[in-house]
Amino acid sequence: MFFLRVSVIAILPILGESELRANGNSVTQTESSVTLCEGEPVLLNCTYQTTGYPTLFWYVQYGSQAPRLFLRDGSADPEEGNRKDFSAHHKDRTYHLRKLASRVSDSGVYYCAMSPTESHILI
Repeated sequence: MFFLRVSVIAILPILGESELRANGNSVTQTESSVTLCEGEPVLLNCTYQTTGYPTLFWYVQYGSQAPRLFLRDGSADPEEGNRKDFSAHHKDRTYHLRKLASRVSDSGVYYCAMSPTESHILI
C-alpha cells in the first residue's frame, strides 16, 4: 500500500483554499487525501464554476520539488500525465483526473487549476 497525497488546495491561477473563488470563478477539489494499493484505479475530482471559457490544468508536486504542469485540457502535447497513463476530460463543469492502475511513483500532491478566458465580441 502507498499513500497518494492529494492537496485540498486549488489553483486559480494562484494557490488558495480547497475552493478558491475569484471574479465569480471557482475551482473545487473534494479529496484531501487518497490512499491506494498499487494497481488500484485513481480518481481525483475537480469541479469548477466560471462565466467564461476556461482552460483547465492539473499540476503535480513530488516531494520538495516545485509544482509542475501535469495535464492540460485539449492539449495533444506529450505531457507528463499522458506519459504516465493519466487522463482528464473536461465535461459538465468537471475535470476529473483518472488512471486505471496506480503506481508508487504516482505519489504526490495534485492540484486542479483553471485559467478563465473571457469571450470577446468584435463589432
